[in-house]
Amino acid sequence: MTQILSGVYLDYSDILIRPKMGINLNSRRDVNLQRVFKFKHGQTRTGLGVFNANMATVGNTDVASHLLARGMFATLHKHYSTDEIGHFLQNANVPLDNLFLTIGLKNIDDDIQKLHALESEYGWTKSQNICIDAPNFYIPKALEILARVRDEFPNSVIMAGNIASPDICLKMLDYADVIKCGIGSGSACLTRRQTGCGVPMVSLILECADVAHSVSGHICADGGIVDVGDISKAFCLNSDFVMAGGIFAGTDESAGDIIEKHFQTNEIVDGHPVVCVKYFKQYYGMSSEYANNKFAGGMADYKTSEGRELQVPYTGDIDKILQDICGGVASCCTYIGAASVKHMSKCATIIQVHNQLNKVFEKYSV
Repeated sequence: MTQILSGVYLDYSDILIRPKMGINLNSRRDVNLQRVFKFKHGQTRTGLGVFNANMATVGNTDVASHLLARGMFATLHKHYSTDEIGHFLQNANVPLDNLFLTIGLKNIDDDIQKLHALESEYGWTKSQNICIDAPNFYIPKALEILARVRDEFPNSVIMAGNIASPDICLKMLDYADVIKCGIGSGSACLTRRQTGCGVPMVSLILECADVAHSVSGHICADGGIVDVGDISKAFCLNSDFVMAGGIFAGTDESAGDIIEKHFQTNEIVDGHPVVCVKYFKQYYGMSSEYANNKFAGGMADYKTSEGRELQVPYTGDIDKILQDICGGVASCCTYIGAASVKHMSKCATIIQVHNQLNKVFEKYSV
């Protein structure tokens, strides 16, 4: 019989972090943004647990390089060729310890062969990092492939997902080190609209982190980031990592095309309406019809498009956004008395709200 869970499930927009007295932190510069991650299969990594999404537009080498240079983590999307990845590995001028290479389920034999080729030809080692990306990790094939990848690469850090419930966490953590949590929450995702499936991120993080941490596993909150403050919320909720796509999509470094648009304003000069120019960048979900046409030869007749193609405002250099992320997380720590990112969940008090922002002037934005 169908059940309805009557509890309230919350998203980032439903909560705020309450400021309070804590240890003496006189400046944001006193906060330690670097965290040491000790994974259950033996590896250790250090950094601020922020990822770019492993999507074609933002999971590219340019975006990855900037995140790695800021001491964060990064993914490369699965559609790069062996030689393209190898060229990046050999020519990157940043540390690569926190770089994850993405593979999928559909072409797993080819993807495993690609990883072995990177090892033999370009110096990538089995102790490096792998992201197994699937929109739905509840199918039996996904768990079988996860087990196979662990067997092929026993010393690698493996991140796998996506999921949206805690019941599958223990099965996955027999093989994975990090579980990606979040279905339908991305800005370019239509899964909730097309399938009706998904769980709000705040409640999902709490549920999955509780299970994963009980067996020394880690979670990555994937999707739903609207403002950089949502990253701090995820850390305070006990997520180890946060993955975002949309906030990087408008940058110079994203792979989307720049689109110029002309808008007629209400202002009149010399009897003529003033026309302003705005710039946008292309951004699309990896389950969209556009992505299927580009990478899979078209949309299969048994599928529906669970992603969309967007034009997001052009935002310029990605380093400005990365500075906002680092500064926002550090500032959050000073508001709650957390000396480091690792301590955020221990110091945070979360409150449920009905309104988190004053939007009085947003109606006047051009």
